[in-house]
Amino acid sequence: MKHKPIRDVFIKTREIARGPKASVAGIALILLTAALLAIGQSNGTVDRAEITANGTFTSVPSANIGQQTVGDLVILSRYSVNSFTGSLAGTSVSLQTIARDDVTEKKAFQTNTASFWGTLNGLNGGFSTIAHVVADRSQCVLGVPCPASLIPLEGKLVIIEGTGTGELEGICGGGSLKSLVPPDSGTEYHLTVRFGKDCRASN
Repeated sequence: MKHKPIRDVFIKTREIARGPKASVAGIALILLTAALLAIGQSNGTVDRAEITANGTFTSVPSANIGQQTVGDLVILSRYSVNSFTGSLAGTSVSLQTIARDDVTEKKAFQTNTASFWGTLNGLNGGFSTIAHVVADRSQCVLGVPCPASLIPLEGKLVIIEGTGTGELEGICGGGSLKSLVPPDSGTEYHLTVRFGKDCRASN
């Protein structure tokens, strides 16, 4: 909420009240206008300082919910339940779409959409994200199941502006993802998070 315009209205009201043409109706009208300004400026979105969020998360994937082979590509979808610690404390559930190329690129390309709920530095709420992740499968052998401990990954995560709820309403931002060593022990995240007008200003 911006307090200066409201303060100016009250100052003007005091000046009128002291003047020769002061009237109860006029003063009441000015005070009503100030109240409406206050309501109009309180839109539920809080402007907070920028937050740097760091921590890790672990993932438990489901069985594949769909898989097919197109040329050298194996294309599949699955769910993943992710448990966050650090600046973010909570859970997300993601739908992963994966294109795996074990012939030419020796990589898997993932697009993950997710819903997070929990806390960010103690602020309670939720938001949605989208992440692009590239997994290095160069240590895998074609046709042989490859353990997650041999597949490091890196990616980018973006918080979808407009999806924040609770104390995280108005949130936006994003950052990087990178697997720990060994890769199946978890993934680290480094995010820069903003709120309110700082989100709109960055678009």
